[in-house]
Amino acid sequence: MVTKGPTPGEVLEQVRRIASSNTFIGSDPTRVLLLYLAEHSAAHPGESVKEITLASEALGKGTDYDPRTDSSVRVLASRLRSKLAEYYTQEGARDPLLIAIPKGSYSIISTYRAADPAPVHTPPEHPVRRGLTALWISLALVAVVLAAALGFWFGRSASDTPVVAGSDRAFWSHFLTGESPIIVFSNPRFVGDPTGGLRLFIPDKRPVAGPVNDQFTGVGEVIAVHDVVRSLRGLGREARVKRAQLFSWDDARTSDIILVGGHEENLPAAQLPPLEKFNLKAESQEPFPKLGAVHNSAPLAGEKPYYFTGSDPDNGTEYAIVALTQGVNPSRRVLVLAGVHTFGTEGAAAFVSTPALIADLYRKLGLRASEEIVPFEALIELPVRGGSPLPPRLVLVHRRREAPAAQ
Repeated sequence: MVTKGPTPGEVLEQVRRIASSNTFIGSDPTRVLLLYLAEHSAAHPGESVKEITLASEALGKGTDYDPRTDSSVRVLASRLRSKLAEYYTQEGARDPLLIAIPKGSYSIISTYRAADPAPVHTPPEHPVRRGLTALWISLALVAVVLAAALGFWFGRSASDTPVVAGSDRAFWSHFLTGESPIIVFSNPRFVGDPTGGLRLFIPDKRPVAGPVNDQFTGVGEVIAVHDVVRSLRGLGREARVKRAQLFSWDDARTSDIILVGGHEENLPAAQLPPLEKFNLKAESQEPFPKLGAVHNSAPLAGEKPYYFTGSDPDNGTEYAIVALTQGVNPSRRVLVLAGVHTFGTEGAAAFVSTPALIADLYRKLGLRASEEIVPFEALIELPVRGGSPLPPRLVLVHRRREAPAAQ
């Protein structure tokens, strides 16, 4: 007997239930995308929405949206798949109707969680076979959840191959020759452990209550490292990765460095040349305690001395610094990608991984697309909606005046 699939009305009802759940209630962009896809599926069954249509109609982007240089729709779709997986492992664990968005398309598919009951005269199942069947079903559900989660983190590597523009290659040119660069990601030290609680370790003379742990970093830093590795690999270059606590003087002296994340608590990073105009102000620093910001030490007309992040980390504005300086050895380079918070760091990496944004940086620095990038410091703004970072934009740029390296 052929079992009928869910009706459009049932699908819409289930999608609305998901959209009003605790999993989605604070995730505005993913919620909007889910509802749009559901309504489109009801009106056009089996038809996938074009990416450019989603950008303009669902997400309010302009007509100049170019999927070759802007991956924001694909990133949001990956997050939506992850959110759906999260919902069905928690609040929706007993929902009879399953909703999914297949990888590589923008459409809703739906199916009932279980088929109709077996016929009455079916022989009783052997207990061992029944146990194995339950095990395989459990493993299959775990695989689906893992696939959706991995799609969130690594989905861009398959469907979002980097587009190499002229300014894109010129921007990274110094990191493409000689010994492979080192990506150094922030991992500040904490006191305590995950079960009993963690707090940032501030070096002073007071005794420390509990173990000191330096094995943590932020979600944005993880995504940023992935984006930078992917950008370099798209240009035929591999990179080494180190956590900041293992960063050494020899690294600073002999290698090109890509510094990912705020490094206030990572003392080895203090070996690197300081920034001239923009620096991170931690929430623990005066003035304005409890507020994180990018400090503009030499504001020009129309510029602010501080660019503060919002008080709500899931719905506000993040700021970050993108800077290129000479290294301890003037023949080496240091690229700084540092956000006030973890989403800011993710936005800084997204900025240098997007050819259109690099081209904008080149224009504001007065460089031709084929020219090697000059030392600079830039302030990046990143909206965050529903816990999802949106595409960053360049706010201010400062051209550093450093002596040319000896040939």
